[in-house]
Amino acid sequence: MEDQQLIAKLRARFDPEAAESVSAVYQFDLDDVDDYHMTIDHGALDIQPGRHPDPSVTIISDTGTLMALVKKELNTMQALLTGKVKVKGDIGLASRLPKLFGKSKA
Repeated sequence: MEDQQLIAKLRARFDPEAAESVSAVYQFDLDDVDDYHMTIDHGALDIQPGRHPDPSVTIISDTGTLMALVKKELNTMQALLTGKVKVKGDIGLASRLPKLFGKSKA
């Protein structure tokens, strides 16, 4: 999957209502696209290329696994226990991804 495809999919699935109480920076280290970070600020979403100097959480995986988590096709704990996803920082923020990006494409 290309960077822009992944970013477009995340934007399309983002649920601002689910993110109203969230203020965090997610760093994505995905092995099949460039690094990028996502800032969620009380329902607002901003996705930028590159590394953030101080992310709240870093998620290490690949785009297929990330999208499976977001689509709730893969359980977060199962992904962590099997090593498909590694998390540095606030694991609670990582576990919220399916809710934050749970909006189905209309």
